[in-house]
Amino acid sequence: MSPAGAVYWDRFQGFHLRMASNIHEVTKNTARHVLQLITQMSENLKMMEVSEHFDPIQELGSGSYGKVLLAKHRSSGQLVAVKLLSKQKVPMDNFLVEYGMSISLSGHPNIIRTHEVAFHTNRDYVFVQEVATAGTLHSLIQPNVGVNEETVKKCVPQIASALQYMHNKGMVHCDIKPDNILLMDFECNIIKVADFGLARLQGTEAPTLSWFIPYTAPEQCNLKPGEQLLLHPSIDIWAFGVMVYIAMTGYFPWLGAEGHDPTYRDFARWQVRKDLTLAPEKWRKFSLEARKMFWDLLALNASERCSAMDILIYLHVPWKTENYTRSTAIHMAYREHDVHSGATASAALCLLPDHKTTSLSIGAEVEIS
Repeated sequence: MSPAGAVYWDRFQGFHLRMASNIHEVTKNTARHVLQLITQMSENLKMMEVSEHFDPIQELGSGSYGKVLLAKHRSSGQLVAVKLLSKQKVPMDNFLVEYGMSISLSGHPNIIRTHEVAFHTNRDYVFVQEVATAGTLHSLIQPNVGVNEETVKKCVPQIASALQYMHNKGMVHCDIKPDNILLMDFECNIIKVADFGLARLQGTEAPTLSWFIPYTAPEQCNLKPGEQLLLHPSIDIWAFGVMVYIAMTGYFPWLGAEGHDPTYRDFARWQVRKDLTLAPEKWRKFSLEARKMFWDLLALNASERCSAMDILIYLHVPWKTENYTRSTAIHMAYREHDVHSGATASAALCLLPDHKTTSLSIGAEVEIS
């Protein structure tokens, strides 16, 4: 290992394995794999310009930390997404972690595929991913209307499968929201979870937040100065529940999951009462089954939240009250199909082997794999 590689190995090993007593063995294995990728990349990261191998076509999106370009790979003619992260905003460590985690997750059909192509320019760190041709889930959500129930139910199993795959590998996404769900077609037959810039290993310390968004879990919102929260999949499950609500309604359930927000207080009181029929006004549009689903996803106590795949037991019942014609008790429907948490049959479906793909050479030193 080169001196530079040794430095990165020690740095990331110290960061990710510092709390080893809180990390399951599968997470340690994932950490080792990601660290190996990071070390290899830190040793081999080359400087070159995007235009050496790609013809930029248009900007797909931009943010505080960088931008994504639609580009054509010159040698193969393949369209790809080229992600550029500003060196002024993103430390090299963070870039390497995002790239390493993205590569290690690329084997799942509902996670955006990252090519083994990374380099840097004078201004940016760069890596290459497959392109999503139909935008994001956010682009489908009409304000105060949402997305039709049938479409949401096509998206939910795919997102759940991707999340369960991540969680089984010992990772937490930490930024689940409609903007990070990419559409491969306009009918949502194939959608993919993307953007692992905030992804971290389970059991590591959650980053301190200077502000909250509607997807932030209450245990994060209520952290006091000096308190420590260890990352757990339940943080993603909360964000998943909020995202499903937004997709169904076209608006946020609250601005923040904290006591200062009156709509969150109403939801918390309702859940504490444990009576599905006493729903606050914003939740009355949902059937009793859907209300129970939201209770499972948005349990106030993080340890009581369901796993990602548990949501599938609700796919075959109506979620909106206007579509609700059956009088079957929620308790019977839920108990009959209960696969709550733990090692479930549904979770096993997400343990997918990495699929093999062909490599496309784009030069003597770089290739898309």
